[in-house]
Amino acid sequence: MSQAETAYTTSRSILPAGLALRRRQFVTGGATALAAVIAASRAASVPVPEAPDPILAAIEGHRWHYEELGRLLAEQDAAERELRRAGKGRRAALEAQLADLCKAEGPLGRIEMQASLRLAKTVPASLTGAATALRYVRERYDVGQYPMYEEDGYRLLLFSTERAICAAAGLAVPHRGR
Repeated sequence: MSQAETAYTTSRSILPAGLALRRRQFVTGGATALAAVIAASRAASVPVPEAPDPILAAIEGHRWHYEELGRLLAEQDAAERELRRAGKGRRAALEAQLADLCKAEGPLGRIEMQASLRLAKTVPASLTGAATALRYVRERYDVGQYPMYEEDGYRLLLFSTERAICAAAGLAVPHRGR
């Protein structure tokens, strides 16, 4: 009977404090308890980031301004098309509308450029953040042939990404890009 008893008992080595469960108990409810114990022990050993990755906010900030600029440019295009088709009676109003839209483009374009610079300067807090930033910049080009940066902007983005990778790999984090 003692051999049969041990054959139907879950190993003490996988349970804390020498607990033992019969297989039937394990199958009917012990698995849930075991999962909770294992999850708790793993959670204690895995560091939880205290704040969200700052690169995600920089990406979303740029995305918002980029989309606003895209909407403004689409409005300009629509106003220009309408102006070309319009009769004399509507031209003055449409020209004024188009002028207002064109006037708004400069400030909004500068805001979008500042957001892209903020994104390039932001050092991701994780490898996931670094990959997300690189993917976002690549997709801006893939979707609309929009290069977000001139040469210096790309160098700044690469430097920020390098800093994130070095930090994650436990390497010395460079403080100057050279």
